[in-house]
Amino acid sequence: MIKRVKWFFIRGAVVSFFLMFNVVKADQSSSGQIKSVAILNGETITQEELRGGAEKAIFDAELKVYELYFAQLKAKLIPKFIQLDARSQNITDSEFIFKHIVKTQPITKQDIEQFIQSRRIAQEKINDDLKEKVRTYMENQQVTTQLERWFWQQVKKHNVEINLIKPQEPRYNVSTKGAPYIGNENAPVTIVEFSDFECPYCASANKTLAQLREKYADKIKIVYKHFPLSFHPNAQQAAEASMCAFAQSNEYFWQLHDAMFASQRNLSLGVIKDKAKSLELDYQAFNKCLDSDQYLSVVEHDISEGESTGVSSTPAFYINGRLIKGAQPIDVFVKKIEEELVNQ
Repeated sequence: MIKRVKWFFIRGAVVSFFLMFNVVKADQSSSGQIKSVAILNGETITQEELRGGAEKAIFDAELKVYELYFAQLKAKLIPKFIQLDARSQNITDSEFIFKHIVKTQPITKQDIEQFIQSRRIAQEKINDDLKEKVRTYMENQQVTTQLERWFWQQVKKHNVEINLIKPQEPRYNVSTKGAPYIGNENAPVTIVEFSDFECPYCASANKTLAQLREKYADKIKIVYKHFPLSFHPNAQQAAEASMCAFAQSNEYFWQLHDAMFASQRNLSLGVIKDKAKSLELDYQAFNKCLDSDQYLSVVEHDISEGESTGVSSTPAFYINGRLIKGAQPIDVFVKKIEEELVNQ
């Protein structure tokens, strides 16, 4: 019974990993011209124009369609590969998979605990039912990882030509000039973060960024950009305050950055100034800068740039221009960073 459930899982959901194909734009006609979607009084509106401002949403939708097609393709190819193996005689496809392809290992309590910790699941949500779901997920991951590896071996062995076209992920040109950063200035991977000092998800994401710095050291540079949300009453002045600290040094920016995130539930003007006063910066110059709204236009420019490149909430990250929305698990960041490092 367990094997039948797993085989259903394999056919239904586990079929869109390691997408490895050449990317081409799909909105061109056979003549190579960009497709026209409307013409008004001789003025043409192209499909490419419609992507403006919605590139990420369109890419996500196109990727889902692509993955559905790829799932269908795998569901057809896997049984054919099995039939080509002499050992498949007189046994079902499921029996073949669990006899000759998949070798599962027991999932321990420690494995489950480590998984829960890596996902930063709130303590109040952890119970026996959740742990059992994690166990099932990890068991299925074992199956799909091994089946995936076998699938690509068979594609290579039988010289299969696959012509599905993966949609192209958009890359945004986000300016980093003059912005606070931490890490190697010439790192091969730049992570641009749009953040809000009163956003709890941004505070959580800072822990992930710290882990990434520890893991990748001088291979990454993290750039901070401002995106204070309108419903956070103190976020705007906190953003301006951080830039007043930055005006004195990059180091002071990050010191105040950490101090404000540590007290994000109370970021009144008085608290912000107290945090700055505890640093070794020129407090009088800082105070004058903040009271005069000297960096208001800089913060507003960051907001405008973020909105123009797809930011609608915080935190948002661009890894060499590739957008990640929200405080995602660290493995989401690692996947994109690794891809960038391989392509250097």
